[in-house]
Amino acid sequence: MRGHIALGIENSLIMKSNGWVMGATMEPYKKMGMFNIFNTLVKWFLVILLGVMASLSFYQVVMRYVFNNASSWSEELVRFLFIWCSFIAAAIGIKEHIHIGVDIFVKLLPEKIANLTEVLVNLGIMFFSSYMVYYGWSVVMVTRRQLSPALRIPMSWVYLSIPAMGVLLLLYCSIEIVNAVGSFKEEERA
Repeated sequence: MRGHIALGIENSLIMKSNGWVMGATMEPYKKMGMFNIFNTLVKWFLVILLGVMASLSFYQVVMRYVFNNASSWSEELVRFLFIWCSFIAAAIGIKEHIHIGVDIFVKLLPEKIANLTEVLVNLGIMFFSSYMVYYGWSVVMVTRRQLSPALRIPMSWVYLSIPAMGVLLLLYCSIEIVNAVGSFKEEERA
């Protein structure tokens, strides 16, 4: 049976049918309790950010159209939170295999070659992520004295989302590579 196992926010197993070996991907996740806790914390952080964004957007609309007194700080904060949410959600999307992909050819390949393809794709993402961490940190250092117009917070806090996403991608891709290598070993034993 082909399918992919991913962990939901409540640490329950959810099957997604995207063409990867079901039994091979489940085992490494069971051994990584700290990773599951970390992943759950990242998802809850994203939920909190989205809740704050929605609340601030509602506040902005009420202030602008009911009281005719728009606040500039809430609009800026929502924009900065949106940047953080986008980057964190993109990293989670890599882990959960929910990004759009052309996998019709990969599904036609034998399982070993499909797993090898997954390893190569994750290595490519890790290369790009390393670039994001390195140069993103450079941007953070350059902008640490620059203040945002309305909130007067350092812009480095906003740009910190770039290396943070890079680190999350490195972590998630490493786990996916461990899963793929684990499936190679499972196939050899069978």
